[in-house]
Amino acid sequence: MQRKTWNKIIPTVAGLAATVVAALPASAHEGHHEQMALMQALRHLVSEPDHQIAFAALVVLAVVAGWSWRRAKARK
Repeated sequence: MQRKTWNKIIPTVAGLAATVVAALPASAHEGHHEQMALMQALRHLVSEPDHQIAFAALVVLAVVAGWSWRRAKARK
């Protein structure tokens, strides 16, 4: 695939992912993370879908930011 095509696809996919995540209903759960033991909290954070979605969104944000930063640096 050509570079121009990727330059159009990446922002579109990132925007679509952000829209889908924002449109999902909040799946709040009872309890506080501060009251959990360390291993219990880690297991909870890894196994709950709402935490997985938030982590995936952070990964997408980091990839898009890195991609944009590298493109801006290459233009200089």
